[in-house]
Amino acid sequence: MHLKSNKLMAATNYMLDEVNEIYLNCRNVLIQNRVFQWDDQYPNKEYFKECIENECLFVLMNDSKIIGHVVLNEWEPEEWELVTWQASNPIIIHSLMVDPRFQGRGVGKDFVRRCEEFAIEKEYNSIRLDAFSGNENAIRLYHHLGYQKRGRVSFKTKPEGYQEYICFEKTL
Repeated sequence: MHLKSNKLMAATNYMLDEVNEIYLNCRNVLIQNRVFQWDDQYPNKEYFKECIENECLFVLMNDSKIIGHVVLNEWEPEEWELVTWQASNPIIIHSLMVDPRFQGRGVGKDFVRRCEEFAIEKEYNSIRLDAFSGNENAIRLYHHLGYQKRGRVSFKTKPEGYQEYICFEKTL
């Protein structure tokens, strides 16, 4: 697989089943690794359908194959209100995932960089996101790509012991 052929594009309704399948596969891998950040409530197929309708779900394509997807929009959870952010015009990364069959090949790094290119093209001045504190791979990826830790939040809707998330921001 050549990363240079990867491209970010808006998801369409005909991609919904494949998007959901990638999510379920990612969730299963996370659960096997005792990372309980996703459940049946979030994200889910209905969420992805709504994001497609709102034109904020994007897929990472390698040739004609979806190898990952992400939601990019301006919505911030209320838990973030106490975080000290730096920039004033951010785009937010939600539920970024890479198909497990393509993980460990630099796809995640390439995917985040393509999100950054998209943000710059749309004239945002930063990217914000949160990552489950127990997802060491995600935290390592964001640190490696220059994202700065801005704080920690707790999501009461998550199971006990799996509520702490680290907030990151990268100024573009």
